[in-house]
Amino acid sequence: MTSPKRSGHPPLVSTDLPVEQLTQSAPVPLQERLRLAFAGLPGVQLGPSFVCVPGTRAGHLAPTVAHGPLEAFLAGTEFGHLHPPYDGSVHLMLPGPVAGRVVADGWGEPAQPPGSVLVYGPRDDEEAETVRELVLASYRFACGDGVPAPEGATAPDIAITPDIAITPDIAITSDIVTTSDIADAPDGGDAARIVSAM
Repeated sequence: MTSPKRSGHPPLVSTDLPVEQLTQSAPVPLQERLRLAFAGLPGVQLGPSFVCVPGTRAGHLAPTVAHGPLEAFLAGTEFGHLHPPYDGSVHLMLPGPVAGRVVADGWGEPAQPPGSVLVYGPRDDEEAETVRELVLASYRFACGDGVPAPEGATAPDIAITPDIAITPDIAITSDIVTTSDIADAPDGGDAARIVSAM
């Protein structure tokens, strides 16, 4: 299944550390929507990033639910962060197939550490929904959803169950992201196609 291509030219980014988006900054209301997406996830605490500039709002997963592989985290239990308001891009750890699709379809570019992606800040509501779904994919990766738990690991105290609806056409389950009626979705379900690459 293919994902939608991001329209227009990619923004300019700094390739020096810290990696930042220099043009096409996300409008502040869309950044706030993404901040709320991070903050609303079970077991997530927002705080400063361990690896980025001051003003970055990072998603830190509670250790009791951080069952993902080491490569699901930027540092500690930080699985992603929203860059400061002058930038508005999102830095996420994503599973390899999802990261590859994000880059191939023009939604972001590889960043440091290896395996992470700088996801361009959204320019409109539709793009904000796609980026929000990528935040959810990063969260699932960090929770270990679909990744075998290490031997002797205990079950998390916060369960991800099918009753947590993400959008009308996507839901988080304990083992896969599923999409239903993609062709009938108002936007054609394009945003969900990136996440379904998991």
